[in-house]
Amino acid sequence: MTDPGQQSSFPEPPDGLLKAPQNRVLAHMDDPQAVTAALEALASAGFDRDDMHVLCGPKGAERLDVSGRDHGLKGRVYRLVERISDEREQLLGLEQHLNSGGLALTVPADDDAKGSVARIVGSHGGHDMAHFAKGHWERLGS
Repeated sequence: MTDPGQQSSFPEPPDGLLKAPQNRVLAHMDDPQAVTAALEALASAGFDRDDMHVLCGPKGAERLDVSGRDHGLKGRVYRLVERISDEREQLLGLEQHLNSGGLALTVPADDDAKGSVARIVGSHGGHDMAHFAKGHWERLGS
């Protein structure tokens, strides 16, 4: 699905990726050109492009570190806690999507902005979207 040359132009997330994102919308995407278009549309709507991040393909899944192994003891503990929560379903789905060549886009969005982000990203092919806030998450879109 992804073109390795296209991936380098996407903004990568900061190191870490251990905790669930907070006040962010996470969307699965399938087409690098659609991600680029979504980034441009979001920036035009006033969202901070420097704070939007993209994970691409198997390398993105590796950075996600679903086992927590690459983050040491702290990482394994976080992932263990996630196993008993419903976040685990989201994490595993994202890992599978990335390993099959998909992309993931995260955009900063509080409760007031999450609907706008979901509409913009959804219009560019975003799916399996969720909004993560402090202490909870919710699915967005249909």
